[in-house]
Amino acid sequence: MSSNTPHPEYLGAGGPSYRSDSDAPEGSRRRWPVLGATAAGVAAALGLGGWGAYALLSGGGLQPADALPASAVAYVSLDLDPSAGQKIEAFKILKKFPGIDEELDISSTDDLRRMIFDKVQDEGSCTGLDYDADINPWIGERVALAAVPDDQAGIDAPVLALQVSDEEAAAEGIRALARCADAGDYGYAFHAGYVLITDTDARAEALVADAAQGSLADSAAFQEWTGKVGDPGIVTMYAGPDAPDFLADIESGMSDDWFGYATGDPEAALELRDEQSEASEKLRDAYKDFAGMAGVVRFDDGAVEAEFAMQGLPTGLNAVTGLTGPNVTELPASTGAAFSVALAEGWLTGYLESMAEVFSSGESVDEMLADAERDTGLELPEDIETLFGDGVSVAFDSDVDFEAIFDEGDFTKLPVGLRVSGNPDEILPVVDKVRAAIGPDGDVVVAEPGDGVVAFGANPDYTKLLSGDGTLGSDETFQRAVPEADKASAVLYVNFDAGGWIEEAADAVEAMESGFAGEEAAEDDAAATSLRENVAPLDALGLSAWMDGDVQRGVFRLTTD
Repeated sequence: MSSNTPHPEYLGAGGPSYRSDSDAPEGSRRRWPVLGATAAGVAAALGLGGWGAYALLSGGGLQPADALPASAVAYVSLDLDPSAGQKIEAFKILKKFPGIDEELDISSTDDLRRMIFDKVQDEGSCTGLDYDADINPWIGERVALAAVPDDQAGIDAPVLALQVSDEEAAAEGIRALARCADAGDYGYAFHAGYVLITDTDARAEALVADAAQGSLADSAAFQEWTGKVGDPGIVTMYAGPDAPDFLADIESGMSDDWFGYATGDPEAALELRDEQSEASEKLRDAYKDFAGMAGVVRFDDGAVEAEFAMQGLPTGLNAVTGLTGPNVTELPASTGAAFSVALAEGWLTGYLESMAEVFSSGESVDEMLADAERDTGLELPEDIETLFGDGVSVAFDSDVDFEAIFDEGDFTKLPVGLRVSGNPDEILPVVDKVRAAIGPDGDVVVAEPGDGVVAFGANPDYTKLLSGDGTLGSDETFQRAVPEADKASAVLYVNFDAGGWIEEAADAVEAMESGFAGEEAAEDDAAATSLRENVAPLDALGLSAWMDGDVQRGVFRLTTD
């Protein structure tokens, strides 16, 4: 980012001009006031509720981060004017789904904004405004919502940064939106091609002045974390190192402002405030090592992809996702869906302690485990940690006949099971203890040992298959959806094409809906695009998480045929 940050731009001649319908005192209590329909209406008109493909293939220019101050601790932006490659990918992907193509029927950003604004008016909001006259002349294609602390003023109001092309028209449009929707306190100011909307004019002016001294885009932390998630996309998310403290302060502020009003009982209000303050401190302590995070949503090679990077999550979460395995790639090649997670030594104790730091249950971890031991006869947490070994995968096979299973009512034929990575000689004795605790019904579940694994399931044939060495990792569909499977500590995978199960499920849903809707509704539905046609383009869904040094990474991918 350039260090030549644009100077603040003000509306009108002769100096700064900030006009709003109200201006709260600068020393007001710490709160998140409602920005009213000013921000909501603008965001809706811009298209936060959807995204489409566009004919114009230009991109570039200043982002909302260039107009916000470097002190922002959290930020999420939407870019309706990304790179040409992103637009082309979006167009190609969305055109594959008949329902989306028919519903949107758009070819430009203006079409999308107009469509969203029309939907807002259809719901009865701002019916007196005209899109062409009141919105289109000034609204841009980028928007962001940011959290910017202001300890001096004691205000933590959210800030909306909206790209504008005409400041004078934007000022008129914002005031019109606020009037028609009877908005509460708001204020605004212009900077770097954007309008910053918050709760007061004074606050907006201060934000502009701060951004002129140093923007969020120039912040070293922002650059570091957004740089970890690769190429930009249509959505960018960021949380700085101070974000947990900011959230804890917000919670404390809400307890001060709202609990007394909500209860009408001063003593009860004080008690609730103390409980909330304790919870805020637990949150602050749990995230004391948080160093930051970023995420981006993009269109890439026939897929919608979300990539994340973060550091310093609570220790209990690290214990669950802090190492590689189990090897999800060794599941059967016919796997239709799977969830896999690695488990470090002491994971259960670490997780329970981590959650206890955030949520006050009134009972210690040791007390909870002691109660469970008395009820089950197990040694806790040792037996549970042994039972789940180094990691566990839940798998569902694509070779399933739903109709036969439901007709016969025999759910033991369902090809679903658990595959535990660990020593069978250590795991099987715990299985016997669990069966004894369950009673006669415990024998319903089959335990099948394999080479360094134990598979569990109600279907003996599938359980046997699950205990062997499968070749899912060689499947091209899996590789596209889960590109980091070899080093992932957690994986979620769904193959929509395997075995035709997704089409069968779609047909079943449509048949059920037709039965409930009646004959007339069914005839109307027959003319519309079928659910089967709309799920047909889906290929696979993948979610993987892994450690990269001290950085926790994750990728979500929805691929299409």
